[in-house]
Amino acid sequence: MFPTRVIEFEKESYNHPLVFGGFVGPSLVGIISASYLIEQLQLHQVAHVNSQHIPPVAVFVGGKLRHPFRIYSGSSGKVVVVICEVPIGLTGLYEVGDTLLNWLERISPQEIVILDGIPTQGIPTDRQTYSVASNSKSKELENHGMKIAESALITGMGGCILNECLSRRIEGISLLTEASSDLPDPAAVLTLINALNSVYHLNVNTEVLEQNVTQLNKELNAIGEQYDKIMKSQRGQLGEAPTSMYK
Repeated sequence: MFPTRVIEFEKESYNHPLVFGGFVGPSLVGIISASYLIEQLQLHQVAHVNSQHIPPVAVFVGGKLRHPFRIYSGSSGKVVVVICEVPIGLTGLYEVGDTLLNWLERISPQEIVILDGIPTQGIPTDRQTYSVASNSKSKELENHGMKIAESALITGMGGCILNECLSRRIEGISLLTEASSDLPDPAAVLTLINALNSVYHLNVNTEVLEQNVTQLNKELNAIGEQYDKIMKSQRGQLGEAPTSMYK
């Protein structure tokens, strides 16, 4: 068996970077948001995490085979994105989290931000970003229109990283938004990216996400109209029917 370690491709220069993380969780919003940041900010892979606790799979992304647990950065060294597209077993979370935070401490992160979704049935009507942070940071995030989560249980790799942040006195926060557990939900990703643009001034282009949201809404409206027509035609036989397929 081999030790858990961060394998760097080459030495990079970092400038107290903001670190964003997207991991397997109750929804795919965190992973998709992290992937969108990587693409739009034109980040390149600088390292990967190698561990016996990470399932031995290869991920085919962007026409390339990649390790499932990857670290990206840009030429300025001001942004780092950590992404893992496979779940890590409970027995290995501490070791992987500890190794990752040891590496992140060496590059003096400004903050570590975990992106995640809160699964909900149907399409959420209230696109709100919730924060889990220290008291001082929560007040700053409130000024950007984010609500403080009344309670939250952040599990998996994201929760492990936040625990390590507490132990090491690193500013670790999580930004969450409600996301459909039944359907693709680009609006949830758009909500998180807009929040990051507001707080950290990343200037990430959201045009692609906005187009996806518009197209999805058109498709859902068309499906809803067809559903309503079917229900109206069958109401006499079936009795009272729900007014919408999403209720």
